[in-house]
Amino acid sequence: MFKHLVSIDDLSKETIEKIFKLADHYRLQLEKKTSINKCKDKIMATLFYEPSTRTRMSFESAMFRLGGKVISSADTKVTSAAAKGESLVDTIKVIQSYADIIVLRHFKDGAAMLAAENSDVPIINGGDGAHEHPTQTLCDLYTIKKLKKRKIEGMYVALCGDLRYGRTVHSLAYGLAKFGAKIFTIAPEGFELPEYVEHRIKSEYGIEIKKYKKIDEQLSQADVFYMTQKTEPELLPRLSIEFFDAVYVTRIQMERIKSVGTISEHTMSYLINKELLNKAKDDTIVMHPLPRRNELSYDIDQDKRAAYFKQAAYGVPIRMALIALLLGMTKSKFKLDQKQPELFSLGKKCSNENCITNVEENVQRGYTKANGLLNTYRCFYCDQEQEIKSNETN
Repeated sequence: MFKHLVSIDDLSKETIEKIFKLADHYRLQLEKKTSINKCKDKIMATLFYEPSTRTRMSFESAMFRLGGKVISSADTKVTSAAAKGESLVDTIKVIQSYADIIVLRHFKDGAAMLAAENSDVPIINGGDGAHEHPTQTLCDLYTIKKLKKRKIEGMYVALCGDLRYGRTVHSLAYGLAKFGAKIFTIAPEGFELPEYVEHRIKSEYGIEIKKYKKIDEQLSQADVFYMTQKTEPELLPRLSIEFFDAVYVTRIQMERIKSVGTISEHTMSYLINKELLNKAKDDTIVMHPLPRRNELSYDIDQDKRAAYFKQAAYGVPIRMALIALLLGMTKSKFKLDQKQPELFSLGKKCSNENCITNVEENVQRGYTKANGLLNTYRCFYCDQEQEIKSNETN
């Protein structure tokens, strides 16, 4: 059975499907107002170093609905020992004595992996910096499956908005690739999907991501063939929402960016409003991890294709299933999808300034070889890549 959930890649397709099946069971029980006591006498700690509404409250709701209890530390960076300089490792080693499972949100990339290495109780990554948010991806994939009512494989999915700093999109891109979706990105300049995410998707899943800057961008003939399977179109069309089965929209992550101008300058290239949605297919779904700013118009909230509130609601049964599994309170026994990688100590700091290894003392930095890239290594904690000459490795 897997012990921690740090990355969506910790879970195989089969394990994710089983989580969905258990979530279906809990969702029906919730609809029937059935009492569930799977986690009676269990305590969950929610340790959040960044603000959260949906993630923290849905996790706490999930634990309460399983019959368990919750101890919570919101905005830990300000209100806890962290404000006095305590390391994350020390905090985890203390909190594990108070709870049976810990949900961690942290502002540093790779913090969840470091916590998992130092915890005797399960760690769930509730979002680590701009790195990953695997439980949101479980909610997202579950939403697509429930509303589209067919396999994700072969679906055309557009990821729009701040793809560089939005951690939900990084995890979702891996999840979509795992299930064989066709991935398209629409992002303003400077907010494109990080190269290390693209490299990993291509090397591990063999998927080439199609990239655009605007939702109405002119298509090349090659792209037209890819999207319509017509070799000689009479007219090269523009990119259009009508091509997609699902459109995933994200806000500009202002809290992670020093200076980017006004939000509206960037969101206009992928704004989803009623006028645009009228061009979409009848069964296209529009998703958003929320909160939104001005990239998603309120005039589409009543449209049946607006899926973001259902998406948020599904967070409770999904997280109920995950908590029950990690605590061993179900009959199902699942295994990790990943093998322990070979780690290299390069004697260098991670190139990502926001990596947890650059602020925590006494952390043994580790790197893995990046598939398909010569002399390139990937940080074991935050996944950022850096090129290192062979004579520099230990």
